[in-house]
Amino acid sequence: MIFLVVLFIYSLRLDLRILDRWTGRPYLEVFPAVGMIAAAILLLGKRDRRDHRPFILMVLIFIAALGSFLASFWPYMIPFALTVDEAAAPPSSLKFMFWGAGLFVFPLIAIYSAAVYKAFYGKATPLENE
Repeated sequence: MIFLVVLFIYSLRLDLRILDRWTGRPYLEVFPAVGMIAAAILLLGKRDRRDHRPFILMVLIFIAALGSFLASFWPYMIPFALTVDEAAAPPSSLKFMFWGAGLFVFPLIAIYSAAVYKAFYGKATPLENE
């Protein structure tokens, strides 16, 4: 968390365009606030002994950090040099990816993953404390 805070402050000081974006749009502060709240819950709840909560909170912290990064630099892929539209593949390649991978390969992988999950669900049991 310290690294994320230092990186955030450094990026605000790096370029005035980033600082202008954050001061001009106060609703963007939702991303860092969500990350800090998730980190506080993670630290305060470390004695709960619930295995799924730390994973969910870390995912939330990662999403908040990514959202903060995207809010700082959108619409640039390479900050202030290359936009998302300029970096995108040609429309013919994107159409091929959508029809080939998006509508055929991805559902096939999802069905396979669900079948494997169902096949192995409940096969292992936790060890009992002696």
